[in-house]
Amino acid sequence: MIVEVALEISSDRILMTFEDDGMAFDPCLRSDATVLRTLADAPDGGFGLTLVRSVVSSMRYERSADQNRLLVTLRAAL
Repeated sequence: MIVEVALEISSDRILMTFEDDGMAFDPCLRSDATVLRTLADAPDGGFGLTLVRSVVSSMRYERSADQNRLLVTLRAAL
């Protein structure tokens, strides 16, 4: 699998684009992980998308010609 990552930086935002030729996977359709009372109760994995959503201003998925594209926008720090 080939993964390409591009960054576009402007004064007010950072746009990250991730492209790959892997299986279709739309992270925007996945629900956030359930917050548990203690870390000991948590299963391994499953919190990555929840963490990403907590810091980005937008996330969009596209699938075209057997390619995945995920566009993630962050507000630039002023």
